[in-house]
Amino acid sequence: MFDLSKHPYFTKYTDPKSGIVSYILTEKVAALQRHFYFAQPSIPSDGKYLWFLCFNPPARYMTLGVVSLNPEHPFIKNFPYAAPQGGNPCITPEGDGVYFGMVNAVYKLDVEGNLTKLISVGPKITHGRPIERLFTHASISADGKYIAMDMQIAGRIYMSIGDLKTGEIKLLNKFGRQYNHAMFSPVDKDLILLDQDWWRDRDSGEYFPIDNRMWLINTEATSFEAVVPGMFYGRDGTEMAHDYFSGDGWVCWSDYLYGAYECDLATRKPSLVWKRPIIHSHCSKNREFFVGDYTPYEWKTKGCGVVFYDRKNDKEINIFSDLPIPTIWTDRYYHVDPHPQFCAEDTLIVCECSVGDGESAIAITPVADVIEKCRTKGEKVIPRHDVADGEAGWRGELRRFDF
Repeated sequence: MFDLSKHPYFTKYTDPKSGIVSYILTEKVAALQRHFYFAQPSIPSDGKYLWFLCFNPPARYMTLGVVSLNPEHPFIKNFPYAAPQGGNPCITPEGDGVYFGMVNAVYKLDVEGNLTKLISVGPKITHGRPIERLFTHASISADGKYIAMDMQIAGRIYMSIGDLKTGEIKLLNKFGRQYNHAMFSPVDKDLILLDQDWWRDRDSGEYFPIDNRMWLINTEATSFEAVVPGMFYGRDGTEMAHDYFSGDGWVCWSDYLYGAYECDLATRKPSLVWKRPIIHSHCSKNREFFVGDYTPYEWKTKGCGVVFYDRKNDKEINIFSDLPIPTIWTDRYYHVDPHPQFCAEDTLIVCECSVGDGESAIAITPVADVIEKCRTKGEKVIPRHDVADGEAGWRGELRRFDF
């Protein structure tokens, strides 16, 4: 991997409490630059490029950007004609570009800026209705053949897969309530993780909570079942969220009150791994290390931290301590939560930070230094959980039932 301390576009930052060094992308091609959604890496396996999203508030759209991480051959680009709509992009399995959705089509964009249309959603599917999203965040099957498309059209969800070579779209299931965040398993080419989410009816505005968050569907449409049947019934479920596949095919998720969980799909037995409240969490390929943020939902009253966890030694350490509220946080459209993620074969952690004057920026942290400091200076995790506070605070806002 490249030495970012020599890169002209990155500024070194040392956390004052932990001493962990990160590199902040301070070169700009847009007013606001965000990394990809945490479930999809922003840096490919070879570590050559950082892909990111470009925003220019108050405009309500984003475009794609890329920066070379090689300090000897630096460049940074914004592609104003590549504007993801209704879904976050993902890097191609080969690492030579990104897949993204725009209007009614799935495209591939490479580093040189070449744009190729791969899949189009036509009138036989839309029946003249507007497409609200093609997918929540792009996800590719383990064999590279399909892209998961949890399409939303006129308030209905059409769970489909698109063939990246032929352009054919295959419908797996359709729903009258919200399902989203479809994600292919990295080890089973036929398995997709699909989330049930809260929603409001488009006509009445009535709110419907989650009753079971995580579901599995296969590409033959012969199976649709909850990851852990009955697990979330009796609870709104909005505190159990931000789920994803680990690199070795386990389902992992955050419980806002209790911590980071994992589940082996062979046994369907959930296990609480990181025993502390966490919001967004992500893990290394074999679940040896976790990273998470706590808590961007309380930024109005206190700083947010980005925390690293070493499972073997049951220790944690802050990558960023007490991040100030981002100056743009009040406009939730731009969604500048830290969203930390492992990238580049688990050698780098990418997140958003707001050090200094509160301007949101992308940060890259080398993992080797974090592991060393966590083992020598990290603190043992004290198992703990938050207490749901009824109608008060952000949890009350998430859990409230209304008409």
